[in-house]
Amino acid sequence: MTEEKSAKQLPLNASENVEEYLEALWVSEEVGGSMAKVVWVAKRLRVAPPSVVEMFKRLEKRGLVKYSPYRGVGLLEAGRVIARRMVRNHRLVELLMKQTLNIDIDEGIACGIEHHMTEKFADALCSLLGHPRKCPHGNDIPKGKCCEIGRTLAHSTGSR
Repeated sequence: MTEEKSAKQLPLNASENVEEYLEALWVSEEVGGSMAKVVWVAKRLRVAPPSVVEMFKRLEKRGLVKYSPYRGVGLLEAGRVIARRMVRNHRLVELLMKQTLNIDIDEGIACGIEHHMTEKFADALCSLLGHPRKCPHGNDIPKGKCCEIGRTLAHSTGSR
């Protein structure tokens, strides 16, 4: 099965556990590596390295990652779609907590909510927050469809 085909056939609703692994791989790429190491993911997710290896094998069978023993794992397009959604959701919730609700960021709550947000909800939250580009920690927030629509409307009305 090709990478493109698997991305179209896989549902976007993966288990929370799968989403956590994919999100960790996205973050690993952000901090400087296209191939995440087993030990790095194990520490981030607080699981044993053999559990990480087993999950990488399962994710590879599902067409979400490319796993190379002793080298690491990288996201394939289908995995990237899910990881991007989780990262965006998480960072939008963090910003909501900090900027709008004026409460300290609770990573446990942000992590719990991110898995249950629809695209429509995430876009509405993003619009409410003014299409932010950075989370409170200074990390990029991936753009959603709403950001492109908002930008097109701003350009067509002459506002910026």
